[in-house]
Amino acid sequence: MKNLLLFFLFSLVFSFAEAQEKQPPPSSIDKFKSGIGVVDMKKILGQSTAYQNLVEQFEDIRRKHRNSFTKQEDIVRDEESNILKQKNVLSKEVYAEKVKALGKKINDLKAKQASEAKKFETDFEKSTNKIQGALVDVLSNIATKNKVDLVFAKSQVLLVGKEIDMTDEAIKELNKVLPKISLDN
Repeated sequence: MKNLLLFFLFSLVFSFAEAQEKQPPPSSIDKFKSGIGVVDMKKILGQSTAYQNLVEQFEDIRRKHRNSFTKQEDIVRDEESNILKQKNVLSKEVYAEKVKALGKKINDLKAKQASEAKKFETDFEKSTNKIQGALVDVLSNIATKNKVDLVFAKSQVLLVGKEIDMTDEAIKELNKVLPKISLDN
C-alpha cells in the first residue's frame, strides 16, 4: 500500500513537470501575463502635458509675485532711507514712531510673502493630487484591460523586464484623459 501511494505521488509530480515543459513560451501578445506591472513615476510626470503645464503656471505666478514683492521692498527701502535722512531733523519721539511704523510695515510684508508662498505651494499640491488621481484611474483601466493584479512604482523595484513596464501606455492615456490642468487658486 505504501509503495502504491509513493508510486502515485511520483507519477503526479512527473505529470505536473511534464505539463509545465509543454507550455509555450510567453509571446509579445501575452504582455503583462505575469499579473504584475511597473510604472516609472518620474517619467510619467516628466512627460505629462498636464504636469508640465502646471509647473509653467506655477513658475509664471511665482515670478509675477516675486516681482511685485521686489517693488514693495524697494518702496520700504526708500522709506527707510528717508527716515534715516530725517533722523537729525525730527524729535526722538517722532523718529522712534516712524521707525516703529516702518518695522511694522516690514513685518507685514514678510508675513504676506510667507502666506502667498504657502498658498501657492498648497494650490500646486492640490493640482498635483488631481493629476495623480487621474493617473491612478488610468493605471487601473490599463491594469484591468491587461489583467494586471499588482502595479509597482519602478523606483521600488530592483530589476524590471520591458514586458511588464506600463509607463509609456500610462503616459499616452494620461495625456488623453487630462491634457491640461489649471493651478487651483
